[in-house]
Amino acid sequence: MKTRVTRREALKGMGYAGLGLLAGCRSAGHVTRGGAVAAGGKWYRGNLHMHTYWSDGRIFPEQAIDIYKKLGYDFIGLSDHNVFAADANRWKTVEEKEGKWPPAVTPPLFDAYVKAFGNEVETRREGDKTAVRLKTHAEMQAKFQEPGKFLLLPAVEVTQVLNGINVHLNYVNLPDTVPCVKDGAQSKQIRDAALSVSALIRQNAAEVAQLSVQMRRPSLLTLNHPQWVYWDIAPQNLIDNPEVRFFEVCNGGSAFAPHPDAAAVSCDTFWDAVNAFRSLKGQPLLYGIGSDDTHYYLNRTPEQRLADAWVMVRSAALTPEALIGAMQAGDFYATTGVSLEDVAFGAADRTLRVKVKAEPGVTCRIRFITTKKGFDQTVRTVESPAEKGRGARTLPVYSADIGKTVQVVESAEASYRMAADDLYVRARIESSVPSGYTRHFHPDVQVAWTQPYGSA
Repeated sequence: MKTRVTRREALKGMGYAGLGLLAGCRSAGHVTRGGAVAAGGKWYRGNLHMHTYWSDGRIFPEQAIDIYKKLGYDFIGLSDHNVFAADANRWKTVEEKEGKWPPAVTPPLFDAYVKAFGNEVETRREGDKTAVRLKTHAEMQAKFQEPGKFLLLPAVEVTQVLNGINVHLNYVNLPDTVPCVKDGAQSKQIRDAALSVSALIRQNAAEVAQLSVQMRRPSLLTLNHPQWVYWDIAPQNLIDNPEVRFFEVCNGGSAFAPHPDAAAVSCDTFWDAVNAFRSLKGQPLLYGIGSDDTHYYLNRTPEQRLADAWVMVRSAALTPEALIGAMQAGDFYATTGVSLEDVAFGAADRTLRVKVKAEPGVTCRIRFITTKKGFDQTVRTVESPAEKGRGARTLPVYSADIGKTVQVVESAEASYRMAADDLYVRARIESSVPSGYTRHFHPDVQVAWTQPYGSA
């Protein structure tokens, strides 16, 4: 029998209502929208979107964890497609060729695995092939997790294709797979002309909230890579779903160039469009996350890099409760390489202050971005025809009133006091260091994004 979860319970399950665990999770000097100043904390680096051989990552889970731990990450979440690593009897054969998606394990990667982990590798023969047992999340936690030093969070990427549109969401800290994709394909195909993308996201969010309530664990839900394959997700989909508090402002980019008549559309303009309309309704602002969405580790391609984008979370402790509490409070930033010493919003004076960690020979530009009350709410559309590798798209183009840069400072430290007609404010910090990454919808230089502040 299904238990009905009310909207209030659902929002509470994902931290919307301000769980009791949030108390004490923010850091000194950081003032939240409500004006509360929390006790001390420190910055922790994390990647919450990455894949292993449990789905379509080209590496065994121990290798993926080991690589990110050695890169200096404090926490990660292995977010495989539609599966949580709980089955202790999951085996995968080594194949001569990778094959079509999802890829197979090949000898070079298997050899690297054996070289790194030796006697810990469990194999058996299946006909004329070698099969390898995949380690579970619990086994990996026991091996790699160190209190106060390194945290491995449970995570899953809910992966669905609705009438040709990719709808992917990650959830963190729930060690199970939600019912809608449990025991199914790595990419669930849905053909239903009556079901909208917004409605599907709402269904997914409700199931994650239900699981969070059942497990009595705080969780975090993220809308993944709206620009992939080519604007599969529109701002309206998150305007319709205020319970989704996070999205990926940076995740690898796209192979497809912007449409000439919608060249200004970016992950930043997507973000501001959602927050402009949420602000009008007094709804919580959308926060931005950076991730690698890693699939290739040892045999990387130009399209896949390690440590390309991540989050820095200011938290009182390296625990799931503290990290999720800090992120729900907006006490974190996304980055592709720019490090911040401090970011703080004063609720009393409605001022956002940003201080960049100085690096020799590197300059930076701090942009303060807002949308004003009374902004032009009209939306025009651009028809983008089908192209090899993606379907036709109707692209929404919002008014230039949305997401306007209201102050630019060529310095490592700056502040902006909100005007009476500002709906919110956020900062984008652009470094003079090239990103070295040429994918569309990815910054050309290293960037950091603060969260938006100042609204409900």
